[in-house]
Amino acid sequence: MRRAPAGAGLRLGPLFALAALATALLAGRLAAGDLTGDPVIYAALAKAMLRRGDWGTLYLGGEPFFDKPPLVVWLTALSFATFGAATWSARLVGAVPGVLSCLALARLGAFLAGPRVGVAAGAILALTPGFVRFANTLLLDPTMLLAALLGLLAAVRAWEHGGTGLWRAGAWFGVAFLAKGALALVAAAILPALWLATPAGSRPRPRALAAAGLAFLVAVLPWHVYELAHWDGAFVRGYLYDVEEKMGAHPPLATYVRVLCITTLPWLPLAAIGGWRTWRAGERGLAVRLLVVWTAVAYGVLLLAGKHSPRYLMLLHPALALWAALAVAPWLGARLAPAIGVLAGLAWLAVLVWPGALHPAGTGEAVLALAPALGPADTPVIGFRLKHEGTRARFVYYLDRDVATSDDVEALAELPPGTRVVAAERDAATLAADGRFVETGRSRDFVAFRIAQLPAPTRR
Repeated sequence: MRRAPAGAGLRLGPLFALAALATALLAGRLAAGDLTGDPVIYAALAKAMLRRGDWGTLYLGGEPFFDKPPLVVWLTALSFATFGAATWSARLVGAVPGVLSCLALARLGAFLAGPRVGVAAGAILALTPGFVRFANTLLLDPTMLLAALLGLLAAVRAWEHGGTGLWRAGAWFGVAFLAKGALALVAAAILPALWLATPAGSRPRPRALAAAGLAFLVAVLPWHVYELAHWDGAFVRGYLYDVEEKMGAHPPLATYVRVLCITTLPWLPLAAIGGWRTWRAGERGLAVRLLVVWTAVAYGVLLLAGKHSPRYLMLLHPALALWAALAVAPWLGARLAPAIGVLAGLAWLAVLVWPGALHPAGTGEAVLALAPALGPADTPVIGFRLKHEGTRARFVYYLDRDVATSDDVEALAELPPGTRVVAAERDAATLAADGRFVETGRSRDFVAFRIAQLPAPTRR
């Protein structure tokens, strides 16, 4: 796998076809459905950022939110400020980096192994089930992946020049950290691992690697120092809790294999063929070293961390796409660009005419249906057993209402009569069976109550 000559760059036609394919798959019907799960949390954080005018600390439900770094929330707040707060303007912040990641991978693949491999890799990434699943909504991962790919592209360019400009790679990895946090360290770890895997005579000087580390800190430290100065130990505890919460017992190895297969089929067998062909050809250059290190680090850290969430494979998908491209690009030859164009046309046709839903719905309706029962926007609302961040975020985003939470029925009953209480349907029976709470409204997921007026004492 030899690097392409300087004049063999990517042409506009294949790039346009690739962009059309990725846009159809990742940005089709952005306005459909609701935001659910983590995306509604990030949308609520962005909405609160605009409402409060505080672009430093993230807030959810009126409380500081220290679990995640701010970059994606900043981008979402900018999208809301520009286009208005809507599901499509929220998803735009995930879809745009997703499309750009396909193009960045095409550029990286072209630099390493030629334009056909690069374009094929970008198309394979756009057609990878796990990538499409998580890059067409508001998540932190697409922005992290884009920054990581730009960091790797900067790294291989610097490698060709003895390490000159390697600091740019460190800066991009810092941007990736501001997008996702600790998981982005996996991308940053590829750089020193690649340095160790490179023969001593071909390595950049250690000071180039040190410059990359310094650039990483310059990108990462300002916001973290700001938060630490304002919140001290609370920021550290909240930030570390999110990492510790995701570290668990190691599932069986079969679990990791199953998740990898589900998220990467049908490309995993082709990636194996690409690796086998490369090994048989005896290639040992920078491109092969990078791919081997990239694959080993991205999947190895996942195994060591005891995580098997499909989303944690986002950093692995582009590497597998490059391996698979090495298998298919020589076979397709000049037919590659027309084939991608046909796929793009079919994808857009499906987006435009297929009646099936592309995004889940019902979350917003379930919250908005209770708006009359919960009273005006400035009316205090207490959530009974609604401590899950995603549940509270539904009210913050869809209803513009901060919901305090409590698990204590007796404490709720002592609040002033008329106070609104909302509970998930699964917990509503507890309040419905207590005469001190009166049901005022019901939706698919939630039930609204108010605290009853106590009867006046009888006079004798």
